[in-house]
Amino acid sequence: MPVLFLLLYLLLAALAWLFRAAYIGWFGPYVFFAALVLPPVLFLVSLPSMLSLQVRLKAPRRVMRGSDAMLTLDFSERRLLPVHAVTVHLEIQNRYNGETYHRNYIFRNLESSTCDIPLPTALCGQLHCALLRFECKDLLGLFTVRRKSGAEAFCTVMPAASEPDTPVTFETVLRSAAVLKPKYGGGFAEEHDLRDYRPGDTMNSIHWKLSSKTDSLIVREALVPENSTVFVVLNRVGPNDRGLEVLRWLSRKLCELEEPHVIVADSLYSVSSEDDADSAVASVLSWPMRECCGFERHNARCVFFISDGEVRTL
Repeated sequence: MPVLFLLLYLLLAALAWLFRAAYIGWFGPYVFFAALVLPPVLFLVSLPSMLSLQVRLKAPRRVMRGSDAMLTLDFSERRLLPVHAVTVHLEIQNRYNGETYHRNYIFRNLESSTCDIPLPTALCGQLHCALLRFECKDLLGLFTVRRKSGAEAFCTVMPAASEPDTPVTFETVLRSAAVLKPKYGGGFAEEHDLRDYRPGDTMNSIHWKLSSKTDSLIVREALVPENSTVFVVLNRVGPNDRGLEVLRWLSRKLCELEEPHVIVADSLYSVSSEDDADSAVASVLSWPMRECCGFERHNARCVFFISDGEVRTL
């Protein structure tokens, strides 16, 4: 486009020179002189707006995979005369899978101070949007002022919660996997065991009704899970981010069952609510894809291993 503007200006200058050569009178030289000084004059008039222009980036915090999401460019400048044309050079990097996109956009005669650009949401991950530089053109489009910019914005493309290929029986798995131990200090617990009285047991722990039917004192002993931690391990994501979809569904399901758990991915994430689950998945997507970190299996009440769309328990 600058080449076209240059050719048009050269044509205008040539016509002015022909007019000066053909026209006999005082007006011809002034027309030719005006054609020569027009570009620098318009450049000087446009320069304050070109130097004061600021561009900021805005993006939604989280969006669902495959949804329509927009990156907003906010243009602001302190001069009344608008910039004729602005070319922005954007870099959009998916921090999770490492894919990088470079986009160049040209905006002319901006009617509003904001413009929207679609974001790539086909794959999950945190999108880092950076404005590398932008170029401002004068009113004739002949001169360009190139400026660097540190503007950036972040948008996390979240997976949709999707059930695994095979159903998971949570109640059976969680209950059968529990190993109980006596509660330190006694007291109330949902689970308990019956045993003979031992010196040091409190009077409140004696089961008087059952003791009256036997020749010895029977004590109700409160029990708590010895291995109380539930781990959800993202073993393999698989194609189309299938493992991430199952991870989000499984974590949310455990929250509905009021089962605090730990997500094992690039790091350990403690989850006790749906907001914690979404924050943990978003944190996983904000780093390059890595192998699972280690965790203490001997403290595990139950371990859910996620591989693609399959979930197996241990």
